[in-house]
Amino acid sequence: MDLDWSPLGELIGAHRRFLITTHVRPDGDALGSEVGLAGLLEQRGKDVRVVNVSPTPPRYDFLAPRPRFFERFADVRAENLTDREALIILDLSSWSQLGDMSGFVRDFVGPKLVIDHHVSQDDLGAVVLKDETAEATGTLILRAARALNAAITPVMAAGLMTAIAMDTGWFRHSNVRPGTLRDAAELAEAGAPVHGIYRMLFERNSPERMRLVGRALASLNLTLDGRVAYSAVTRDDLSKTGAIPSDTEDLIDQLAGISGVEVAMLLIEQPRGGVKVSLRSRGEIDVAQLASRFGGGGHRAAAGALMPDPLSDSRERVLRALRSMMGAEEPS
Repeated sequence: MDLDWSPLGELIGAHRRFLITTHVRPDGDALGSEVGLAGLLEQRGKDVRVVNVSPTPPRYDFLAPRPRFFERFADVRAENLTDREALIILDLSSWSQLGDMSGFVRDFVGPKLVIDHHVSQDDLGAVVLKDETAEATGTLILRAARALNAAITPVMAAGLMTAIAMDTGWFRHSNVRPGTLRDAAELAEAGAPVHGIYRMLFERNSPERMRLVGRALASLNLTLDGRVAYSAVTRDDLSKTGAIPSDTEDLIDQLAGISGVEVAMLLIEQPRGGVKVSLRSRGEIDVAQLASRFGGGGHRAAAGALMPDPLSDSRERVLRALRSMMGAEEPS
């Protein structure tokens, strides 16, 4: 799908001071896309600030091209962003994913633009550039750079390579196409250090994270004749291992990799209450449709939701919906 990138080009031409943000608990696609877009804007002489609700997970610290590149909204304060003329939101299209920045985004008086690849969408009062078939938002930023004749610097290349690699499971998910690999080759030629990126992402696990993985796998459950795998990470798990919330990233892939599993579910208790539910599909089940029943969204093969109920209640509600979708009877 070819997007018309003229709205982004016009926005760049009309404004000088930009603000970029993304969703809560940012992942590699979100952060790498921010690096790529910031580089594009700065090539055009723009003043760019990248401000997110959540702190940058340690595994992604290598992406920042300079100190304090990724700022935290709680530290910046909204009144210190009043000079920003335009707001670009990456890798999300829903109010719930903006967290504590949702009010700021609602009240932002300048033009707003969304670049995203998720299925779900709220009216954020913004121009939306979306391609649900794109592997990653990073893919869209690369296309935008081509359309606007921007050079891909090594810093941008590293960010966009991280974005695409992480949203394709390091090029092993079903969303990988020949064009995905051509994009990766282009980024490698532009200076993305593929081996170095892999080492930073996957070979710097802390002991705390590994202990957390052990606890989560120890609580593994299988149901529906092994077609569904689920586990949970509690606040107590985090406290006793010393792990941080971002240490749960990719953990669900361990569940989805079990032979015979069609749907994997990981429930993570949140510090403020409620449960984050992550879902992966390896079969015909559309987990984006499942997540939408609980106010969430995502892609057919990867989705999630934030549920206000306690962990046990959230688990049973999702399992009940899964049983219905998979044509299974309720357990007696």
